[in-house]
Amino acid sequence: MAARIYRYEVPVDDAVHTFDLHGDPQAVGCRRDDVVEFWAIHHDDEAPGSYISRRFLVVGTGHPLPSDLAATRWHWGAVYAADDQIVWHLVEVW
Repeated sequence: MAARIYRYEVPVDDAVHTFDLHGDPQAVGCRRDDVVEFWAIHHDDEAPGSYISRRFLVVGTGHPLPSDLAATRWHWGAVYAADDQIVWHLVEVW
């Protein structure tokens, strides 16, 4: 089974963004202050219907999580931005 690692971008905009993934994020990074990136493995041989729609949000340290989202959340990682003055967190919401 052939596999590739793909990069995904989640804007820092207080909005939830949906991505169709085969598996969990493997790494989280930040090269621009307004975007958090993550990398996930994509299996070329998987049928298109085998994707799972997953919802991600970026929040800053100390910022409240939106109360209108489901209570179950998963923290995938933290990254530094703005010359190490800000820490963004990639959170998955259901």
